[in-house]
Amino acid sequence: MKLRFLLLNVALILCSSIASSQFWKLKHSFSPQQTLHKIRFQNSNYGLAVGTLYNGSTKNIHRTIDGGNTWQDVSSGYTGTRFMDIFFLNDSVVYMSGNEGLIIRSYDGGLSWNTLNTGTKEQLWSVYFTSGKIGYACGSNGVILYTINGGNDWENVSPGKPNLLYDITFTNSGTGFASGSNILWRTDDGGNSWQEVIDFPFERPADWIRSIMFVNKDLGFACADIGRIYRTKDGGNNWERLNSPIQDPLFEVDFIDEKNGFITGFNGTILRTIDGGESWEIQKSPLGTEHNYSIDFVDKDHAYICTHFGSVLQMLPTVNSNNPSKENYIVHLGNNPVGDYLEVNLPSEGINEYEIVNMLGQVHLKGALNSTGIINTSELSSGNYLFHAINKKIGLNQSRIFIKL
Repeated sequence: MKLRFLLLNVALILCSSIASSQFWKLKHSFSPQQTLHKIRFQNSNYGLAVGTLYNGSTKNIHRTIDGGNTWQDVSSGYTGTRFMDIFFLNDSVVYMSGNEGLIIRSYDGGLSWNTLNTGTKEQLWSVYFTSGKIGYACGSNGVILYTINGGNDWENVSPGKPNLLYDITFTNSGTGFASGSNILWRTDDGGNSWQEVIDFPFERPADWIRSIMFVNKDLGFACADIGRIYRTKDGGNNWERLNSPIQDPLFEVDFIDEKNGFITGFNGTILRTIDGGESWEIQKSPLGTEHNYSIDFVDKDHAYICTHFGSVLQMLPTVNSNNPSKENYIVHLGNNPVGDYLEVNLPSEGINEYEIVNMLGQVHLKGALNSTGIINTSELSSGNYLFHAINKKIGLNQSRIFIKL
């Protein structure tokens, strides 16, 4: 009896975990095929993605205003050029940075673009603005650029080391960081001077910090090669390496609050945390091992990923039986306890298969759910069972406990 109740409690925990998981679907694939380097959304509907085209076309910027359902191809003015970053200043003003020292700016929400004079030919991997006037960019050969007039003019404030810099960010208190190949720079005076963070827990020879971001002035995260994840809780004064479940290169980290975040990377990597990085769940990409270069975690129900071969993935909403807006994904049992028949209220989305297993994991019944949702359970012995359903449309596994009389 004690074993039965223990297994029942474990099953309840399992069901709760399954019902609250995040899942991803292929939202869009661009043609011609192209590598998408960055994706950013200003809100859940309005977003931009940018790729590289080598067919002579300059329409390598893609714009959506309906959450990725449809995309408009927009000309950057360049072909065969890699744009590596997107920064929304507001709904209208957007910046992108890329090869050959390029920074382009839009005043109309990404519909048209003009080129800014940066004074460098280095590849600019990241661009970031702290206000309408003050902005920064960083890139190859250790370059850091600084503007005080919205990007019309740029000053080179590079610290002097040639390490490639992948990302630049600022906390809401004004402290800034630039991260790259075995190096992390910090500024406390608005970017006028930069100091190397010498006690960062690097593990050379290959610890390239490709992404760094802050949730608030104290809490920040960074990700690097070989599956390395880092966290600071004191505004970047001290950093710790977190446990990671993988060894693949990681490209981008993004959090919406102190607890909830994602990381994307090589070989289809999608990592999710709901406890501030203490643990990470590996999530399956619908595109298998295709590299995931960039993620934008917009809010608790919206996140988007762009991939190596030009696709956009969308996070499906959190499935929660207490949230009526998600009812079209949820399986309900119509009767419990159960006699000779189990009644299953089918969801409106997807085709479901099922298994019925006992508390020891032994399968007693399995098959496809028909339109009536009625399963003959007359041959089951009395006891506790798990009804396990698979929604093929969204890859959602759900389990429900029932009692057979």
